[in-house]
Amino acid sequence: MSAILYDARGNEIRVGFPDSVTNEVITDPRPITALLGALNAEVLMDLNGAQTAVFDVRTGAGNLTYVWEGTVDGVNYMPLPAFANFQLLGAVALAEQYVPSVIVATTHSGIYTVGITGFRRVRLRISAYTSGNITVAARGSIADLIIYRKALPAILHVTVTAAANTAATITLPAAGVGMFHYITYLNCRRNATAALAGTATLIITSTNLPGSPAWSNGNAMIAGGTVEDIDYQSAHPLKSLLANIATTIIMPAPGLAVLNRGNCSYYVGA
Repeated sequence: MSAILYDARGNEIRVGFPDSVTNEVITDPRPITALLGALNAEVLMDLNGAQTAVFDVRTGAGNLTYVWEGTVDGVNYMPLPAFANFQLLGAVALAEQYVPSVIVATTHSGIYTVGITGFRRVRLRISAYTSGNITVAARGSIADLIIYRKALPAILHVTVTAAANTAATITLPAAGVGMFHYITYLNCRRNATAALAGTATLIITSTNLPGSPAWSNGNAMIAGGTVEDIDYQSAHPLKSLLANIATTIIMPAPGLAVLNRGNCSYYVGA
């Protein structure tokens, strides 16, 4: 029988173990889950050098909101975004996006990864409560999981068009409390059904983007022609300026017999 080592505070010291093999189960007497069913009820972990924390959250019936928070000094907590590895709210499944909080209206299950490098402690806390409860399992790891650092797929898209010589606006709706838009693709173009001997400048404007970008283009067109005014594609998404408000790209009226078309791919995150 091997000896069990403890640190000065009575915590069991674990020095690792061989790789697991088929059907091997490791017995761990520590509590696996906790049941939270009140305002400010929490699950917390002292990190001791851990770099990521994974939370499994489930409920059969609940009307509440929960958040993730971290602390350096053990007293003052700050909000932390979580990477949704999997999230099921009722019949709606969402995956691979950042969330600052989760609002549970009925049933719910989800698995989330939180980057906690440098923090002393991390917790999941019920920040708003009406009824029900959640069952939470949490584990910390010294591995810096790459999954929450990778570029997220653009799972949302908006396309707009308008009648000839009519303005068109791409509108990304407000994403939710604490949530921003991350634009991965933006394309604005014009096509003409008849020639336009234009001498004007068309200025495409925007709202809720850093620096309030605008794009200037001439308006002359040939019959049956197409002009691409914006073609933004980047491995580094363009983040909206403010959270939880609409972001817009406004294409002005392009002239007689000319039509606007706009496309925007994006995702939302903290």
